[in-house]
Amino acid sequence: MRIARGALALGAAALAQVLLSSYLPALARFCDLFTIVVVYYGLTSRPPAAMVMGTSAGLVEDSLLGAILGLNGFKKTLIAYLVGSAGSLFMLNQAIPRFGILFVASLLDPLAELALSVAMGQGFNFPGAWDLLRRGLGNGVFGLLFFWVAARLP
Repeated sequence: MRIARGALALGAAALAQVLLSSYLPALARFCDLFTIVVVYYGLTSRPPAAMVMGTSAGLVEDSLLGAILGLNGFKKTLIAYLVGSAGSLFMLNQAIPRFGILFVASLLDPLAELALSVAMGQGFNFPGAWDLLRRGLGNGVFGLLFFWVAARLP
């Protein structure tokens, strides 16, 4: 049942991200729904299961964006591992800590991409501070909404 819910959440995130990018591109720059799903699974399941979700979400994102296959998969797996590890050490079940972890995950995503791009010898345009702040705040708000909806589902 948990696997089916994960696949459904991943499919819904992919569909919502594509629709947001197509019809509301300004709003799509504020949130990364794949990161939100990965953080949710990092906080609500064991780290190995969260890492599988991170890998899956990253590979789906790679296929949708046309990026180097595995780049987002590695980033999301890293985020899932770190969030899962932090979730096992600290109480992250309230709104403010969840917002903070979503914000930090949003900052970690481009940092990991920068490190991987340097390791592969490719160029990477690091987003500006304003863009990082917008993405972090957007992921925090959308993520809290996602957590609220997920808590009310059967």
